[in-house]
Amino acid sequence: MIDNGLFAEVAVTLAKSFGRVYYYVPWENAYPKSTQLMMGQGLEGVEKVDSFWDIIDKIDLFVFPDIYYGSLQVYLEKQGKRVWGSRMGEELELFREFSKETLKDAGIDVGPYKVITGIDALREYLQKHDNQYVKISRTRGDFETFKSESYDLSEPKLDEIEQKLGARKTVTEFIVEETIDNAVEIGYDGFTIDGQFPPHAMSGVEIKDKGYIGHFKAYNEMAAPILEVNDKLAAILQRYKYRNFWAAEARVTKDGTPWVIDPCARFGSPPSELLLNVYTNLADIMWHGASGEVVDPEPAGEWGAEVMIVSSWANLNWQAIDFPKEIRDAVKLHFPVVIDGRYYITPQGFDLPCVGAVVAFGDTMEQTIKRVQNLASKVRGYYLDIPVDCFDTGIEEIKKLKKFGFDL
Repeated sequence: MIDNGLFAEVAVTLAKSFGRVYYYVPWENAYPKSTQLMMGQGLEGVEKVDSFWDIIDKIDLFVFPDIYYGSLQVYLEKQGKRVWGSRMGEELELFREFSKETLKDAGIDVGPYKVITGIDALREYLQKHDNQYVKISRTRGDFETFKSESYDLSEPKLDEIEQKLGARKTVTEFIVEETIDNAVEIGYDGFTIDGQFPPHAMSGVEIKDKGYIGHFKAYNEMAAPILEVNDKLAAILQRYKYRNFWAAEARVTKDGTPWVIDPCARFGSPPSELLLNVYTNLADIMWHGASGEVVDPEPAGEWGAEVMIVSSWANLNWQAIDFPKEIRDAVKLHFPVVIDGRYYITPQGFDLPCVGAVVAFGDTMEQTIKRVQNLASKVRGYYLDIPVDCFDTGIEEIKKLKKFGFDL
């Protein structure tokens, strides 16, 4: 598995099924840091390697849960390797303007947006337009998407971005999107193999940066807006030979229109942490999917819930996390390392406060939410927050979706 550290738990899950799992995180540069080199070290059943080239002939399946390695995936496949990944389909997430034009050409509704070059032009635009989402292509480490309710409120954020960008501030392209109000955000949270979708999968509602509620069901029984978007995207995904998890986050309005805002051409976070437990035959899905065969997921439960583990301390500091050994399978960590038997989150130096998640599944939504809240109460760490009350918001969103005529 080749990863940037965000989805290390995928390797832990696959290690339960495969005889050997190698885990590689790119770390090489002029001045490498031990945090990158160590990432994934000590994880259960996982063999951390500093390079995969010297063991390439031993590898039967390459797994790429994240983006940025499309060209490598294409190369490996040409060498006769099984590859689970998005291939060049990663472009649908990485290049926002290209993605929106591609979606529009496929007949998918995309909200109003504007491409703006330079921080000064961005400031001028936001002074005249409230309730805008500001995004960037390719380099999420520069800044994460943020909402500008008004220029006065977002000015400090713009000052921070300008300082970070330095000389790039005059040439950086920003994508600014209008807010789509009176809508519910819903998404398909499963995989696709060459534009084909499995007979069953999960769809859900995300509570932004806090949690997720998902329902596993027959694919053809999913909300019509989800099926509409996937149907229109199928030919595009087939051309890319896309074989990975996929989500097209959409804001569904009262008239049933799905306005796609962010294609996610990889494992999402959430809900990938949850899917590692709900999709019990994940190894079979990946093994056969890498060769173009769709395997129907076998669920551990009909409902799933996930609550994020949040820490602003972990941005620049080592974050120790404690939890009872018996709930290890419910705790999914980002950028993890195990040192002397203790779990740590390695500092990344960018503004990504979500450092993991606690997950649970069950037969009903209510049962599952209570279960994940109980599990989360057992996870401890300095300056750690687990917003277990976020599910009230998720339940309200599901009720709103039903008023629009759709079931989760």
